[in-house]
Amino acid sequence: MYSTADLETFIAIIKHQGIVNAAKQLRLSPATVSHRLAKIERHLGSVLIFRDARSLKLSPQGEIFYQRIEGILEALYDAEFEIGARSSTVAGVLKVTMPPWVFSQFVMPRLGEFEQQYPQLTLDFNITDHFVNIVETRQDVAIRVGQLPDSGLLARKLVDNHRLLCAAPSYIARYGMPQSVAQLQQHYFVCLPWQRQFKLQMGKQVRTYNARTRFTISNSDNMTSAALAGHGIAIKSQIAIKQALDGGELVEVLPQALVNPQAPVWFLRAQHSLATRRVEVFYEFMKTCFVHL
Repeated sequence: MYSTADLETFIAIIKHQGIVNAAKQLRLSPATVSHRLAKIERHLGSVLIFRDARSLKLSPQGEIFYQRIEGILEALYDAEFEIGARSSTVAGVLKVTMPPWVFSQFVMPRLGEFEQQYPQLTLDFNITDHFVNIVETRQDVAIRVGQLPDSGLLARKLVDNHRLLCAAPSYIARYGMPQSVAQLQQHYFVCLPWQRQFKLQMGKQVRTYNARTRFTISNSDNMTSAALAGHGIAIKSQIAIKQALDGGELVEVLPQALVNPQAPVWFLRAQHSLATRRVEVFYEFMKTCFVHL
């Protein structure tokens, strides 16, 4: 039967991409690391890792085993901590994906506080506006904005939010303020490539609208910059542009025109994942990022 130390060694081989690298991190001999891996594979009756002198790749069985064992080990450490059998240190790597505007405006300004509180916890950020499958990419946490599909992910709301149409005064001065949804056909938009079509309320009717664009931008922060520069009307989260709205750098266009504008910010993790201490301390940190809204 394999031990906890054997499982920790298996995880180290994957994370450090090789037996020799894992041996250095664990301060063991490569022969000991190889022996521990062989013990697990022998007990399971499956090859977990395909390896040669230059490369390492998880087998399908190894992929499944790795995804489950990492969380189980973390839960074991947490249980040991709760009964006083393990130190209070929160360590390791937490993989997190989130949109650029959430990171730049709400996380980065407070990140120093988090680093000081948890100096042995490494955050691996995947900052993108694109959809990231957190199971396939092995993300521990995803921060998402908007209505959630029935995806099977475990979700906790961080803050309420809604989307709105907005533009810079310079754009309004040049093209005029649209007074109706129909007039939007004559206006330009700056938007994400996948945001060019959206639904608007026209009286009692809902119409699908195709944005007229000179260019699209695949980064939400840069899209805001384009709107501020007067390049077009934008659809933005209210909390993302609150300061610009309060300062008059952006003005709202056709309030209540968007259909289903509610877009809360969510803290998500995979259905099968465990609520480890790494995840929970980051969740508590993310709540503080929005506390003043």
